[in-house]
Amino acid sequence: METIYKYEIALTDSQALSLPADAQILSIQEQGNCLCAWARVDTCKPERDRTIICCGTGNKIEQDSMRFISTVQMGSFVWHFFEL
Repeated sequence: METIYKYEIALTDSQALSLPADAQILSIQEQGNCLCAWARVDTCKPERDRTIICCGTGNKIEQDSMRFISTVQMGSFVWHFFEL
């Protein structure tokens, strides 16, 4: 059975996020004072690490094959999140 779960993430260039296999990351947004990712997951499936990349507007994108997840505006900063 699938459900939507929330995962806190760090504001860093690259990080591993443990999600159930085949989870679909829906969005990343600021909630309160932290960043959160929401994903559609099947909690019966085993977890695996997924690599999340954060790029600020104007910064170089180092990887060629990334899937766009979300853009987050935090004050005067704008961050773009991708999955490697």
